[in-house]
Amino acid sequence: MNTNKTSHTSNNEFIAYTASFREKFAPAKKVLFVQAPQLLFESINLEVVRNRGCYAYPPTGLQWLATALAKRSLEIEICDLNLLLLQKIISDPSYDCDNWLSLLDEVLEEFQPTIVGVTCLSVYTDLFNPTHPLTAILRNLMDAKRYLVMAGGPTVSNEINRYLEQDLCHFVVRGEGEYRINYLFDALFENQIRHTATDGIYFKHNETVCQTHGDNQPVTIRGNLIKSFSHIAVEDYCTAGCLNPYSRMAGQDTIYSVFQLNRGCRGNCSFCGVRPFMGKGIRSHDVGSALEEVRYLVEERGVRHFDVLDDDFLAVPPVTISFLEGLSDLRKSGYDISWSANNGFITHSITRELLDLMRNSGCNGFKIGVESGNPVMLKRIHKPGTPATFRKIAAMLQDYPEFFVGGNYIIGFFGEETFAQMAETYRLAVELNLDWSSFSIFQVTNNSDSSGYNKHPGGSGATDFIPTKSIANRDLREDQSLPLGPDVFTLPGDLVPSRELLKNIWLTFNLVGNYIDNKHLRAGGDATTFVCWINALRVSYPENPYMALFAGLGNVTLGNIRGAEVDLARCSAILADSVSWRYRFEAFGLSRLIQNFPSSREQVHKALGDLLAMYK
Repeated sequence: MNTNKTSHTSNNEFIAYTASFREKFAPAKKVLFVQAPQLLFESINLEVVRNRGCYAYPPTGLQWLATALAKRSLEIEICDLNLLLLQKIISDPSYDCDNWLSLLDEVLEEFQPTIVGVTCLSVYTDLFNPTHPLTAILRNLMDAKRYLVMAGGPTVSNEINRYLEQDLCHFVVRGEGEYRINYLFDALFENQIRHTATDGIYFKHNETVCQTHGDNQPVTIRGNLIKSFSHIAVEDYCTAGCLNPYSRMAGQDTIYSVFQLNRGCRGNCSFCGVRPFMGKGIRSHDVGSALEEVRYLVEERGVRHFDVLDDDFLAVPPVTISFLEGLSDLRKSGYDISWSANNGFITHSITRELLDLMRNSGCNGFKIGVESGNPVMLKRIHKPGTPATFRKIAAMLQDYPEFFVGGNYIIGFFGEETFAQMAETYRLAVELNLDWSSFSIFQVTNNSDSSGYNKHPGGSGATDFIPTKSIANRDLREDQSLPLGPDVFTLPGDLVPSRELLKNIWLTFNLVGNYIDNKHLRAGGDATTFVCWINALRVSYPENPYMALFAGLGNVTLGNIRGAEVDLARCSAILADSVSWRYRFEAFGLSRLIQNFPSSREQVHKALGDLLAMYK
């Protein structure tokens, strides 16, 4: 943003409010940015943590804030509390996770900041539960009465008023923060306004939540994050966690990072928070600057795998093509790098030219955003795409077996979707015949105005969009009176399922579509990447027996009988300790696979074909 002065007479309350902090907090000019843990403490699974199966994303947003403030005479540090906590749990078997805030206290004591800014990647639980990582950190900071406390990021932006009304911070910065934080710091440090006044800085004045007034321009991406990596031990992230299954497929010890080519998204899907947070339109990074950052990470920091942060990576084809050509050149110069895109691509932007470049540049997999197979629901959620579009692209992708491609699907939209509409989504997923179908349940948020889901029969409250992640042992608490397995497909089409029944529908769609009917386990399929993917998933689900069972079946088709025996033994051990999993195996007909475990490729094909007949 330029430094042209803009009238700020409408921001007099803001100027006065910041002035009230200046004498106490501004002189030291020491700023600490904190990324909160990405864990649900009520459902933390220590085995998953020690398996390095938890998310550990570098704090890219905070790096951009530090970069935006680089010209100021500030001493800035970034504390990735998520990384510190994962490292502590892995290195100290006796560590008490209830004391996790002491890790932050140690950083505060050593650095002695006067200003602390906190952000949080999505953690799906009640935001104002005292155990929520963001809320706990903010309360800890405010109780100390030693810091000026700021909060920002997607999580905070959903509940701005409540964070201020409950005195959890002094300021909330809505949406992208680079311009807003400079305007805030002008008022706080300089006692003069050098940057353009912006809207979207919230504060509580005279017991009323107020906000600044001014420009609301999306941030233009300039430069790169190379200098900010002095704050980030990027080499350590793979030792503590992962980005997603794609990064684990690249190798758990492979040093990873992320890159971002575009901000924003062309779509405006009603279930998505990108447009409200990022604003309308696409802003592309300068390709040269983006590639300079990637080259630095590869050559100087040893990074060998990247994941795409973009919500719309394919938005501007010339930019995407130029960037992929740069990645291809890096590979040609001798660097064995790979990349993936766990965020779903907009399907109609996929072309053979792009797919060829993606292959040459080291892509090992990506997701596409389908969301629903019901045309009415697709229109309602404003999804850019139709079943016909999805079929066309899926057919093209069959020619690129080098990629492990998943489709993203959501069931339970708005608490109003009927089972018939959900069944259309399942049937489309089967028809598209991709490598994987990532089914999720429509995400509950605290912002009922944006989701509508809090009106769902059965109550409100936030959960993870993958039901098993809301529970420490990655199991499901279930009502055995509800339909499961083949019985799910007999549900009345006009039924709007309860939230508990949705879990059974999710499990059935996932288990049948991704395992029993997976194309890699059929005649003519190659289970190599399937087994690799399942083993990557199992890191985060060590107590899931069907993952072990189907990894074993995949190994049988590959002739790896010893590996299959190990997988079968693991599955049997889990079942022996779990009544609920034994119940589910009976319901899905999986027990017969245990009792008559196939010993050849042909037997696997026949056994799964017979099992699939239960669902026709």
